[in-house]
Amino acid sequence: MKEKKEAILFDLDGTLWDSSREVLLCWDRVLSPLGRSITAEELSRLMGLTPREIGDAQFPDLPPAERYALTDRCLAAEAPYLYERGARLYPRVRETLRLLHERYFIGLVSNCTEDYALAFFHGHGLASLFDDHETAGRTGLDKGENISLLLRRNGIERAVYVGDTAKDLAAARAAGIPFLYASWGFGALSEDQPSLTSFSSLVEAAASRMGS
Repeated sequence: MKEKKEAILFDLDGTLWDSSREVLLCWDRVLSPLGRSITAEELSRLMGLTPREIGDAQFPDLPPAERYALTDRCLAAEAPYLYERGARLYPRVRETLRLLHERYFIGLVSNCTEDYALAFFHGHGLASLFDDHETAGRTGLDKGENISLLLRRNGIERAVYVGDTAKDLAAARAAGIPFLYASWGFGALSEDQPSLTSFSSLVEAAASRMGS
């Protein structure tokens, strides 16, 4: 099989799936016995953040050690639930990934925990469509560094990163690769960038953005 030298790398939340309903349920199971709660609006603002950023944003009233421990408990509750049930894939994700995988190296780079990424793969039977992945939970690195790490270890020559937030754009720039904005996700950009109106539009947009 010819080795693939062109890659499409994906963010997870807000790009490939929307797990907000399921995650809200998991967090509520942890927080309710403590007299705490989280709203859907609050949760949406946490999507795409690293675990420490989540703790700082959601539990600023707690001392650092306590806020991070509570964040870890909430995050740990997500993976087992999602591993068995999955969440809501955006329209035509499976079909489009299958088509893209015939030509491109497909990767996942997310600020999530490692178990959360594995739950995504298992919950929807998508592991075979991804050639590699990297998470902040596994490396402790920021997203730009993880993109660069994944590209180096796989010998990728050209790539594009698909995400839905300004942080995703910044990560792509830090790694020196083009960016495609998933307009259906949780974030908004303050500057013009090539924008996807649907997941299936990636087939044409990726080739154009990488100049191939």
